[in-house]
Amino acid sequence: MKIDPRLLQRLQGIELKSRFLVRGMYHNRHRTSDFGSSNEFIEHRDYRRGDEIRTIDWRLFARTDRLYVKRYEMESNMKVHFLLDTSDSMRVPPSDGLPSKLDLASVIVGAVATMVVYQQDAAGLHCIGDRVEERIPPKQGVLHLSQIYQHLEKPKGKGGGNFGELVAYTARQLGSRSVVVVVSDALDDLDVLLGAMKGLCVRTQDVILFQVLDRDELTFPFDKMTEFRHPESGRKLVGDPQTLRARYLNRLQGHLDRIEDFCKKSRVDYIRVHTADDLIKLLTSHFLRRLLLKGSRC
Repeated sequence: MKIDPRLLQRLQGIELKSRFLVRGMYHNRHRTSDFGSSNEFIEHRDYRRGDEIRTIDWRLFARTDRLYVKRYEMESNMKVHFLLDTSDSMRVPPSDGLPSKLDLASVIVGAVATMVVYQQDAAGLHCIGDRVEERIPPKQGVLHLSQIYQHLEKPKGKGGGNFGELVAYTARQLGSRSVVVVVSDALDDLDVLLGAMKGLCVRTQDVILFQVLDRDELTFPFDKMTEFRHPESGRKLVGDPQTLRARYLNRLQGHLDRIEDFCKKSRVDYIRVHTADDLIKLLTSHFLRRLLLKGSRC
């Protein structure tokens, strides 16, 4: 997984906020320095003007002659759960030197997780193939972010076909009032997948869906007799693309329209991206637009 430094630079300073987390215990969460038995020390960072003197680690100062501040994990900080589809349909080899869907999805997760951690919130990761292959609970800190990067380098997973069911299973373990980022090609049974996302919304989760598609899936550029094989079920179809194109594109558009309609009605953020998209422009514009949105959900 290689994240373009320009992408991280453009996202720097854009804050990901949950539309649920307004006022109350999340208010001013980035400026709080409370201490107590519920706080877990995670790392040091350089002292910055405005930091409270009581947060300085004086013992470390005595050894290094530099000012460092202790950072603690606060129970009240926002948690962001990433549900990454690592099934075989995400691993289809790309064409023309483009990234695979899974490569692109991993970059999206890595970039947004970096946003989350650097704004002092907690990021967690679920890799979902035939089952929940890996589960990393949400935590703060650059060391934890490094662990997420390592898992995104070669995400575990195979098979597939039951992503919606596994999202529904995972949803029951995530509690409520957090941000859940679902990253998938969303080409599974929509009744099950949309039902699972509806379950997340019912649990007052702020849901973001990144639908990651291969460019060829959207354009169907084939012009010769071709054998098409389903990457998960293994089913094969040999046919003339000229006869298949119109029917395929019509069914695909219906599938995409249904997802978009559901997301609008359920107030789920929906971002469709394909492997040839300008990811820097797309992610930056989306999160800036999200930040400017007024109001909260209930």
